[in-house]
Amino acid sequence: MDASIPGVPAQGEVLADKYRVEGVLGHGGMGVVVAAEHLALRQPVALKLLLPSCMQSPSSVERFLREARSAASLQGAHVVRVLDAGLLDTGMPYLVMERLTGLDLREVLRRRDHLPVAEAVDLVLQACEAIAEAHARGIIHRDLKPANLFLAKDERGAALIKVLDFGLSKCTADDEAWGLTSSNLIAGSIPYMAPEQALSLKWADARADIWALGVILYELITGHRPFEVGRTPESLLMSLESPPVDVSAWGIDVPAGLESAILRCLEKDRRLRPQSIAELAQAIEPFGTAMARASVERIRRGWAPGDPCQPPGPGEPSLESTERLSPARGDRTRPHDESATGRLSGAASATQRMAAGEPSRAHRSVGPLVSSVAGARAPDRRLTADASAIAPARPRRGSSVLLGGAVATAALLAWALSRTAPSLDPAPAEIAPERLASFAPLPAGPTRPLDPATAAQIRLGRMLFQDPRLSGHHDVACSSCHPLDTWGVDRRKLSRGSEGREPPRNTLSIYNMAGYFALLWDGRQDNLVDQAKEVLLSRNAMGATPEGIEAALRSSEGYAEAFAQAFPEQTEAVTFHNVALALAAFEATLFTRGRWDMFLEGDTTALSDEEKAGFNAFVDTGCISCHFGPDVGATMYQKAGLVKPWPNTKDRGRYEITRRGADWMVFRVPSLRNVAETGPYFHDGSVSSLEEAVRMMARHQLGKELRDREVYLIARWLVSLTGEIPRADVELDEASRAIVTSRAAP
Repeated sequence: MDASIPGVPAQGEVLADKYRVEGVLGHGGMGVVVAAEHLALRQPVALKLLLPSCMQSPSSVERFLREARSAASLQGAHVVRVLDAGLLDTGMPYLVMERLTGLDLREVLRRRDHLPVAEAVDLVLQACEAIAEAHARGIIHRDLKPANLFLAKDERGAALIKVLDFGLSKCTADDEAWGLTSSNLIAGSIPYMAPEQALSLKWADARADIWALGVILYELITGHRPFEVGRTPESLLMSLESPPVDVSAWGIDVPAGLESAILRCLEKDRRLRPQSIAELAQAIEPFGTAMARASVERIRRGWAPGDPCQPPGPGEPSLESTERLSPARGDRTRPHDESATGRLSGAASATQRMAAGEPSRAHRSVGPLVSSVAGARAPDRRLTADASAIAPARPRRGSSVLLGGAVATAALLAWALSRTAPSLDPAPAEIAPERLASFAPLPAGPTRPLDPATAAQIRLGRMLFQDPRLSGHHDVACSSCHPLDTWGVDRRKLSRGSEGREPPRNTLSIYNMAGYFALLWDGRQDNLVDQAKEVLLSRNAMGATPEGIEAALRSSEGYAEAFAQAFPEQTEAVTFHNVALALAAFEATLFTRGRWDMFLEGDTTALSDEEKAGFNAFVDTGCISCHFGPDVGATMYQKAGLVKPWPNTKDRGRYEITRRGADWMVFRVPSLRNVAETGPYFHDGSVSSLEEAVRMMARHQLGKELRDREVYLIARWLVSLTGEIPRADVELDEASRAIVTSRAAP
């Protein structure tokens, strides 16, 4: 017996009148696992006992009992079977489990350094089977790491992963009863801990497990962790402020698609990660063996309804509000520095920003103007670098619907994994409410009256948008490539900029951009102000200079007055920066609401039966895995040619910006709002038919060949996303038109 563990039963001692202790298998900070024999059955078992030093802690006892309840409720082959539980005469709780033979993955890595890609994927997918079952039952593990993944053998001698230690698990269906301790405390294994979990265990949902699985897969393949953060909460700052090291940087030949999937798991903003285990499994399955495909199929079949990514409970602030509110109160405060109890100080504020989806420090300056349109909402990073946040506040549904707090319910993502196209005969005419969980209507308008300066900025931006004086040769306006009466696009394969120059990519619509997580095809801009500046200065677009724009506008008395009203506190208001601010203010008001919004708001007659059937086909085909949220897209990046290679790889997407292998052929997923009116499609404008675009997406992104009827129905639903052009908001009044058409005397 190990004498260094006080209070542990001695070898040969009989516990609970039926288990004879044989020796210590292992121990941690809270418990010890001993090998034992069931005397009546003569079967080997493993007993987990709470250490005597932890018996005085109610939270430690509750955590121990939680592990018993969580593990016992799971029936899959990849969870250690719980055989018994109870209390010894001393009051010490015990848990009896099947005894495993083998090694945990931490020890496997010590012996082998790293694993081949296919083997690593297979093992992680087996773990995904267990975690998918747990999530389906509302249980989140919150302490996944190689040491808690045990490599055993099944009855045929094949490798079998068993997930251990549900001691930190959370049951989302009964959070009060399962509460660990103060929601402000952190717990878990720091190298595998998601940023939001570092802030609070209570805010760690299913996506925290997905982060940990990404770290584990990275480590299995490379032998290194993506963030070497040490073992203190303060060391988390490294993972919070720095990007992960590229998987390929370790000299391992890793497919770009797999690297992209791993790095998605490691997004600081949890809304950018895979939103379910099913989505993660689908992304990595192509890089495993036939065993991987079997795991994905079991995950698909075994998913039960449930949504572990649920919204915060009463008294629990959303991640979007954690920058402004303390975890305990509604007052403005910073997290206390109580590292002795496991809280974070500086690391917490960084975690809050990243968990809430805020930009890096280089993009975080916010100007003095406060929007009256956005109400109480914090400024949206897409609207401003130094500007007002002037877009209407978007409604929230579920958990962070703006970026698909849950991409879809578990059942939807399970259907999306199907390799065969679903049958649609007869076409269903109703949409189950749970299928709408990841969608929300666009804003109906400002939540309160505009202040005079904000209203003046919007009016000024509306004029500037249609004025060719913003181009270098005064020959094109913003509205030349983004005509507002044709849903914000000129319907060319490639637009024509100043002097007839063509940009390298198809022009995207100007409508609804205030809700996008990133702008342009490659996402290189994340706010409307910087995006406006780039377009104005681009040689292939407006081809202007700041000095040229300022000189052209200062010569107009009408503009001088309009700028003075929009920026009343500035002595010289006609500046290039203010031009961009005004354009952003106007663009942030451009929303095209339509029948789809009416349907989401409760008008079930807003869609025809065919359109409803088309939405069901859209979901069943798997399109919802990328196109969700109020904008039905524009919430994530994705590789073009995820399953089957994209026909044209001349444009390499975000790789052109980052030069990272994981970004090869990766583009920002476009919004499907107004898609029926905004062709030609894709970044290269290569397809003019909406139906053909649907076929290509299914083929190259999902590996499916759709039937004509399926294509027809999906296209029919996409037509319902066409919104009404807000003519009252985009047409110039007589006075504004006079300013735009006026010219200074030569």
